[in-house]
Amino acid sequence: MASKVFCKCSKIRVPVWVPSVMCVRTMKSVNTRTPRPMHITRAKLMELTKYKKPKDNRLMAEQCSMRYRPMPEKKPMAVQTFLANQCRQEMVSRSLVAAFHHEGMTQEELAIMKRRLKKVGISLKVYSNKIVREALLGTRLENMSPLLVGQNVYAVSDEPLVKELLKATKKIPKIHLLGGLVENRLMSAKQMTEFSKLPEKGVLQGELAGILSQAVGSTYSLLQRHQQALVTNLSQWIKQREETGV
Repeated sequence: MASKVFCKCSKIRVPVWVPSVMCVRTMKSVNTRTPRPMHITRAKLMELTKYKKPKDNRLMAEQCSMRYRPMPEKKPMAVQTFLANQCRQEMVSRSLVAAFHHEGMTQEELAIMKRRLKKVGISLKVYSNKIVREALLGTRLENMSPLLVGQNVYAVSDEPLVKELLKATKKIPKIHLLGGLVENRLMSAKQMTEFSKLPEKGVLQGELAGILSQAVGSTYSLLQRHQQALVTNLSQWIKQREETGV
């Protein structure tokens, strides 16, 4: 509602509309949170018809055995078993198995690394740690389990080509050697580096043969020394007897 008021500041009477009535809402909002109390007759009926669980008269041990059942064993997936068997065949019979940790290498970088290692007679294998751990279980490579952390790749070869392996992976900054198995011996990264500095196997075998032959020669000379001394003394004694004519 509004009333008509005339302005007094001018000679011309101009009507001005001003509010004369204010609408105020006095009704409260509807209560939707607190439920209305149930009728007493309905409340009694609901209480009488409420379900009551019957008492279990069995022993506590029987109740617990029925309540807490052992979880069934999960069967391994067929794909995981197949990959684990394939990984076992590729690693267990090899003379060199080296584990490398890589820092997010792409497929292209892995392909470049695989080509570099293939030139020196080394193969690169990529498996998840779960598959490798299952593959190495119960084999001679089981002690390599502490190395299966993070993202790893594995270099395998039929010959202990440690020197060639380190030389081929030296200029790849995203990989780090963790350790490996070299001729049935588990080595750390430092031990594999020291092993690569040794001469070739043929040279070491020649040096060993020379040391053994030298020992045999010295033993033979020591055994023959007393006989030669005895022969020399006897010949000298005979010569003196002939000179004196005795």
